[in-house]
Amino acid sequence: MSESRIGKITAKRQITIPKDYYDKLGFVEDNVEIILDNNELRIRKYKKIEESHDDYADLILKSILDEGIQNKDEILKEFRLRMNLLPLAAQDLIQDVREKVSHDRRSSEELDIEVFGDN
Repeated sequence: MSESRIGKITAKRQITIPKDYYDKLGFVEDNVEIILDNNELRIRKYKKIEESHDDYADLILKSILDEGIQNKDEILKEFRLRMNLLPLAAQDLIQDVREKVSHDRRSSEELDIEVFGDN
């Protein structure tokens, strides 16, 4: 459900978040994440990296350590390389899925059932 309010921007470019929105979103810290998406701003709860798997950093680091790399400089070098490759891998995955789906004549409901089951 979408809600909308008229807000005001102060001379110092500050915006006040209505208390009920603040409470609904569970803000407890001073920091928020502000995302510019096309011509819209989105504000969401700020998550520290160790609380989020959005960028897969912890999984990448674990895979490097599991491979037995022990030299700190080599770990850092490999971590940076893999983090930089992550967006490219995601783009390749999206392109691959688009190609496969373009040839599939099943309806979205049929695909949902195949992927997620009847429930």
